[in-house]
Amino acid sequence: MARILFILDSFFPYNRAGTEVYVLNLSKYLKTQNWDVNVLIATSSHITDYNYEGIPIYTFDVPKHPISKELNGLIPPRGIDLFIKRVKEINPDLVHFHSFGRAINGYHLKEVKELGIKTAFTPHLGSFFCIKGDLRLNGTQNCDGYVTHQRCMACLFNTKGYRKSTSNILSYSVNQLVKLSFIHKRLPPALFQAHHRQSEIERVNQYADLIFSIAPWIQETFIINGIKNAQLIPQGINPLFINNLSKNCPRPEDSVINFAFIGRMHPIKGFHVLMEALSKINSARYRLHVITIKSEDDNEYYMNARQWADEKNQVSWNENLSPNEILSYYSTIDCLVLPSINEMAPLASLEALAQKKLIICSDIPAFR
Repeated sequence: MARILFILDSFFPYNRAGTEVYVLNLSKYLKTQNWDVNVLIATSSHITDYNYEGIPIYTFDVPKHPISKELNGLIPPRGIDLFIKRVKEINPDLVHFHSFGRAINGYHLKEVKELGIKTAFTPHLGSFFCIKGDLRLNGTQNCDGYVTHQRCMACLFNTKGYRKSTSNILSYSVNQLVKLSFIHKRLPPALFQAHHRQSEIERVNQYADLIFSIAPWIQETFIINGIKNAQLIPQGINPLFINNLSKNCPRPEDSVINFAFIGRMHPIKGFHVLMEALSKINSARYRLHVITIKSEDDNEYYMNARQWADEKNQVSWNENLSPNEILSYYSTIDCLVLPSINEMAPLASLEALAQKKLIICSDIPAFR
């Protein structure tokens, strides 16, 4: 029996965002195909190994607070030695990485490959291509995802308020400085952001035996960045939403319109955009159903959104609903609203399409 090891920053029940859902569903399927499926995650709270729905979950410790040098790729993330030790203990035939973050990145991929183990990589976050994480060029238009030192740093400076000409000059100067290895220790680590992003792409290209794109636009972006061996396998959804079409409840013609927001409460999901839009609507003929989970890395954003919702009679707030509960909710939903700043292959939109529901969404590549 072949043994596969999935690598990601976190997993159920401690985190339940799109990447975790993807890995969980993939794990369940592979188990039916007689694969020995295992998961390895990072922990900064000393979580010990555990089991989730029949899947062994292994852990390795990382420091609670990252330092700028590891965030910007000047050193491997701390905890990588423990990571290597755990991989050797598990002894997999294939290690499949899912996105890179502050605790796990291309340095880990390189180490696994050098152990002689087959490797795979699937990105689930826009930050793999974009140092700002939103894939918005200069904050005004969609970016094609092509990573270059000059353009990426100029875009970063521009969105921080510098004029375009000044941003280009600053970016050029920074890119010349980071080429001088003898002054690396004197430069602020933040200046290496674009360099780190390009290095990560190069590490994936060199050390990943298999690369998967979960949406057509991601496949195109890989090709733009010189990665030609990526394979498109579109994002799948829970069969529950395909096999069970919700029935719309009868309602009078003058009833309210039921909008729904489905997603974790994080700035990247754009709930603040929806709050601003609804504040400009002076009508009682709508109701907003918020179906969400708390994002542990942005508690302030969550608290602001929750306070706004609590003050609105037309807003209902729901947290941590199961797939079955979300499915039943669809019978009351007229339209899904997804104002995301950036997405890769959003599950909520695919589930809504399977349920034959209207969607209002941002003009970003993932929704096209």
